[in-house]
Amino acid sequence: MKLQNVLLALIISSSLLNPSLSLSQDFPVPIPAPLTGLEIMNVGDSEMKLNFHTERRTQFEQLAVGEAIVEYSTLPLYNLYDYQSNGVPMQICQDPLTPDNVHVSVMYSTDPSLSTKTCAYIFSNDRGATWNFIGDVPGVGNSGFPAVSLKSNGAFIIANQIYDLWGPVRTSIHYDQGAGFGVFTALDPPRANPLPEFWPRVLSTYSGRIVFGTSIGISSNDIRRAFTNVVLNQNPPGNFSGYSSYVGNYAEGYAFAIAPNGSIGHAYIGYDFDDPYDVFYRSSTDDGLTWNTATKIWDWDEETNQLGCLRGVSMVFGNNNQPYVAFNTSKLTRSEFFPRLSSQIRVWCPVLNSGVPMLVADSTNVPFYPNTGNVSDAFLPLCRPTIGRASFHNNIFVAFNATTEQTGADTSRYYSVWISYNFGDYWPPPERITPATPLRDWRFPSMSPVSNTSGFTTKVQMVCQADSLAGTHVTGSPIGRGEFVSVRYNFSIISGTSSETIRQKKPDLHQNHPNPFNPVTSITFDIYDDSKVRLVVNDMLGREVIRLVNDEFKTAGSYSYDFNATDLSSGIYFYRLVVSGANSLETGELSATRKMIVVR
Repeated sequence: MKLQNVLLALIISSSLLNPSLSLSQDFPVPIPAPLTGLEIMNVGDSEMKLNFHTERRTQFEQLAVGEAIVEYSTLPLYNLYDYQSNGVPMQICQDPLTPDNVHVSVMYSTDPSLSTKTCAYIFSNDRGATWNFIGDVPGVGNSGFPAVSLKSNGAFIIANQIYDLWGPVRTSIHYDQGAGFGVFTALDPPRANPLPEFWPRVLSTYSGRIVFGTSIGISSNDIRRAFTNVVLNQNPPGNFSGYSSYVGNYAEGYAFAIAPNGSIGHAYIGYDFDDPYDVFYRSSTDDGLTWNTATKIWDWDEETNQLGCLRGVSMVFGNNNQPYVAFNTSKLTRSEFFPRLSSQIRVWCPVLNSGVPMLVADSTNVPFYPNTGNVSDAFLPLCRPTIGRASFHNNIFVAFNATTEQTGADTSRYYSVWISYNFGDYWPPPERITPATPLRDWRFPSMSPVSNTSGFTTKVQMVCQADSLAGTHVTGSPIGRGEFVSVRYNFSIISGTSSETIRQKKPDLHQNHPNPFNPVTSITFDIYDDSKVRLVVNDMLGREVIRLVNDEFKTAGSYSYDFNATDLSSGIYFYRLVVSGANSLETGELSATRKMIVVR
């Protein structure tokens, strides 16, 4: 690792003396092994005596980015283990039903030797403006690489890998008793393999099950296998469906998401002799117990363009129940990557751009600086895209890391965070959302799967790591003081499209959930203007069964109503939403209808 840094420094020095040598030359680097959290640093007395200002919190000034405003709040924690994920971290959730509540879990260590590290739970009940440290999860012992989700009651779920006296590293799942309580119950899945289990991902379903994934990556013959599993019963130690393997990448090269209609999506990077660096998508309609045949959405070809996906994949569903998969691409061989060459951020959705991944960012719309110095963390000039959706409207947001012109003492790059959003298959040029001063190495952005929309403004909830020094200390860069920062991007749909376009937009009536149902289901709809609203249930003959909303005036926003079919027989019913604007001569009457099934 130190030899690699010396070689990079020599090349940089040579390029300054000889203009014919360019920093953008290929210079392939062996793809590093993923970090496991077991790393311990040999530190000298001088490092042990460093003053890390344990109580200090950096204040970042509000930033105007185009038409948007970006707000920052520093979390009550500092960190010396400056590596959050081998891929795209999943560390933050805003509660869609109680949007004041935002939950975060991060991995941290305050020991310069990094011999102890754990996962913190940090909670906000004012939409990220202020934060409270609730505690470590679990409360004793070492843990790392948390992934998070929310139960239907708003309680936080943390899956992480734990290190204790009872055996090798293994995945553990913890769920809180309520929002912000900090009273966690632990579930201990049976082992998938005699080898250590690392890098979990987790997702709570609407039926109360918990889908999770994990992988193994350490063995004498370099076996790599990825698995999914389902928590069927949450009474400790838990009842599980059992591990199911798939041919995918290890080390957090996988992501889960849930659609408004309850479907589960699984995006992952391929790993075998045929599919390295390819990207796949598959789905499940039974809470992850079975999966359909995976669709290859990106194909790495070593003989042609050589662009493949290294470490960076995430996914979300839109309010239209369509999957959106974000991933980075770059030049790759089977054993090497090229941190000095440009990379790209792409998003795939099956109903957009004819199913061809859309280009969101590359060197044409984000300033290009080759990644230099310590590259053993497998970072690219543009990488690690995190994706989420607005709770209302149809906007999808993607944030990602990008190199800057600033370098540290070991020539490692300082990184920034950029964001873009979509209007259908159009993605405007990305914008930088992290400040240039004070100088920080901004890495590992994580975006809430759903961010709340109020009126026409979505406050996109993110958490990032901001380190005082560039590079990754655990892979050889100088030790710095890391902080975790809540980043809130206030996006108004008015700034991206005309109010007339919004005014004439048809309301969104979502599929009821569950469906089929017995006897209660929920019906959700979105309206884009202050309107008079009627929501009616009819039978197959068109006869009105009930009016859930009777010509009531509603402000623009999202609404949900429960429908109880206790007194109805089994069969097919229809629910119809009728919306007329505050000025009916201007907007006319708009309607939408969907089908639902009552079963006994």
